[in-house]
Amino acid sequence: MARRERHRYGLDDIPVSSFSDIAFLLIIFFILTTTLVATRGLLTEFPAGERSEKQEKKTTTVALRDGKLMLNDAELDLPKLRRELAALKLHTRSGDDRVVILESAGRVEYQDYFAAMAAITQAGGTICIIREVGGGQ
Repeated sequence: MARRERHRYGLDDIPVSSFSDIAFLLIIFFILTTTLVATRGLLTEFPAGERSEKQEKKTTTVALRDGKLMLNDAELDLPKLRRELAALKLHTRSGDDRVVILESAGRVEYQDYFAAMAAITQAGGTICIIREVGGGQ
């Protein structure tokens, strides 16, 4: 009877020739399955509410409509908005008297919206955001 010889692997005989192939395949796999997505905006849902005539006459309203900036239905630019809000002395008021309604309709640039929010905040006002439901989202 023939005797079978066993081949013993020593510490220096570990088969590592396929490790580089596996690493290369994993790198290719991760490159192909990775997706790069640039965030373009933030979608939020606002609670529904109703406006009353009494509230509109009493509360300061800043409106952004198709590139125009208005404070209580009077068109103005950003520096004048800051001056008008500072003249209202919102930082000395308390509670609901500090509320400034911020409306936007039509095409409004993010920079304009952010600048109006910053002007209201710097003047000491509390922002109340109103969103038009329907047509121009």
